[in-house]
Amino acid sequence: MGLLSFVVPVYVAEVTPKNLRGGFTTVHQLMICCGVSLTYLIGAFLNWRILALIGIIPCSAQVLSLPFIPESPRWLAKVGHLAGNENSL
Repeated sequence: MGLLSFVVPVYVAEVTPKNLRGGFTTVHQLMICCGVSLTYLIGAFLNWRILALIGIIPCSAQVLSLPFIPESPRWLAKVGHLAGNENSL
């Protein structure tokens, strides 16, 4: 949770346009807070094993969507794809 709270906003800030950057990072933090609160509430009624199985659903969706995530401009510049870097900006 701690690592994702740092890594994801940095990636979101790299791939979103300037005018939407603050909103996207704010929504990310809000969704973390809502998700933790919802897990706490559901955990009051369900076994921890069932919560772990429910947690597999968003993880699977993220793994399946990885091929569709664009490369960030910083990564493209780092590996030497300057034309792709300019196109992504």
